[in-house]
Amino acid sequence: MINVEDYVERQMRRRGMEIAYARMLPVVVRRITDSTGKVLNNSMDFDAYNQYWFLVNAYELPVGTRITSDTNVLLLEAHTNDTMEEFWGKIKIQLPDSFTGSLCQALFYQVIPK
Repeated sequence: MINVEDYVERQMRRRGMEIAYARMLPVVVRRITDSTGKVLNNSMDFDAYNQYWFLVNAYELPVGTRITSDTNVLLLEAHTNDTMEEFWGKIKIQLPDSFTGSLCQALFYQVIPK
């Protein structure tokens, strides 16, 4: 498993950037259905401009989850814990149609550079 803090610090150093603020931040996506079971909403989007968001728990998200941003597109096709994807800009998390739960939590390491 990757050490998140070390990995992110190395990535930022390679870019010549210092970290002003960093924290773990859970993002909860709600699956909303109507009384017949039709899915009304299974995604959320948010702005993360001038920030770097590193996905920490890809291995816990349902297979088929899609995360897109201005800089990256990730479609989870298998569970693995040996990679860390980076996102920034407008981020959208979309749960797969096969997901039957009501909540899903994506855990990110949010970094704001100096």
